[in-house]
Order: sequence, then C-alpha cells, then structure tokens
Amino acid sequence: MEHKLHLNEKLEKQKLNDLFNERAAIDSDSKEARMELLNRIIGELVMNTSFLSPVTVEDAEGGDKNITFNLIRSPENTKYLPIFTSTEDLQLMESAENKQYARFIFDDYAGLLAANSEIAGFVVNPFSDNFKVDKALAASWLENKQLLVDGHTSHRITKDTEYEFYAPSPYPHELSENLADEAKNHAEVNRIWLRGIKLEGAEGYIAVVELDGDREPAFIALGERAKQYLNGLPIHFVQYAPGFGEEAVGDVLPIYTKAK
Repeated sequence: MEHKLHLNEKLEKQKLNDLFNERAAIDSDSKEARMELLNRIIGELVMNTSFLSPVTVEDAEGGDKNITFNLIRSPENTKYLPIFTSTEDLQLMESAENKQYARFIFDDYAGLLAANSEIAGFVVNPFSDNFKVDKALAASWLENKQLLVDGHTSHRITKDTEYEFYAPSPYPHELSENLADEAKNHAEVNRIWLRGIKLEGAEGYIAVVELDGDREPAFIALGERAKQYLNGLPIHFVQYAPGFGEEAVGDVLPIYTKAK
C-alpha cells in the first residue's frame, strides 16, 4: 500500500453499486445471465472500483503511519475484512460511526490478504450486498490483472506458500528466445533463468533475473515481451538473490548471459 493515504474522504456510489442492484433483480433461473453479470461485477471490482475501510491510524517513527483495519467475523468465527463501495454503504456498519476510514483499491486488499494468514478474505458491503471474496480467489484475480496490465505477475512468497519448481514440458522455446532477446536492451540485466513453477497448485513460468539497480523497468519490459508466448499461463519474475531466487535457479543453465 505504497501510495498516499486518502483518509475520511467522501465516496459516492459507483458502477459496482449498480451491478449489485442488477444482481438483486436478476432472474435466478437464468444461469447464463447470472454468470455474465458475475463476470462484469468481478471486472468492475478488480479494475475500476475504489473502496472505503474503517481503520485506526496512528503516527509512527519517521513520519509514517500505522494502519489497523477493522475486521468482522463469520458465524464460524472466521475473520473477514469489510470493505465498502460508498460512504452511504459504510454508514450501515454501526461500529464505523465516528471512526476513521480510508480509501483503497482491490490490489491493496489482495496484498493485505496475502501477507496476513489470519484473514480469510474480504466482504464488499457486508450489511447490504454481502459479496464475499476468499483469499485464494483474490490472489487469482490479482495475478490475472497484473498479467493483463503489466504482462507479468507478482506473488508474495511466505513460509506458508506451497510451491514446486520443474522443467516445463514442452519447453517454451519462443518464450525463452524472446526473453533473451529483450534482455539485450537492458544493460542492467546480467543473467536470466527460466523454469516452471507450481504455485499454490497453479502452474506457470518463473523467470529469475540477475541484475544491477532498479528491477522494475526490466521486469515490465520483459513481461510485455513475454505476453504473446505464455500459452495462457502466468509468468512470475523474481530477482536472483540468496533464498527463494537462488532456490528457483537450482542447477539449470541461464537462458541469457550478458556479453562481456
């Protein structure tokens, strides 16, 4: 959540509110119409909607802020993050009265869920529309968004993350060749390795990049170049370093080594 904190700003109802109203009125027997509307809801939620969250904000050292999110519990005592599409929807939460609230987007919540093992997911407008999204689903939507927008995905690896590296078969020769070709345009890139990874049960590619300086420009360019050679799979870029990056490389040879 490395952006300006928007605190106690009024938020009007948005297009997602209209889609929720459509959902409430749609014919429950029309499976095709319900699925089409659900896809529109997901797209709007992930790509375009701002949300409000009740929070407690305290000053920290160095001018930073510590943010604590209010949580709600399911009947099974599972913790969820309540998020709201407007100030009007937020006011339905009694405990939010006279409290601070801040504005975030979907990416912020997906990142928060990935970093906190105690929270099972989030619920949009829990006191009206009650649209629940579990953690694994939020992570999947975030990866799809990153792949669409940036051409690559990022994924927070924790001690609880399940992953396995493997040699992809058939080997993605076009992907490998184009990543190597793009790397020639970036003097900061020294070497690249390409492997398969099963991450939380989902298969994809992982590119381990050894480089000097800021990684983001190279990652964005490599991801953009990779887009058309992924065959529907995500690609994850990580920097070569002791720990996860070194483990991902294993004993395989790099697909690119910068010319001396």
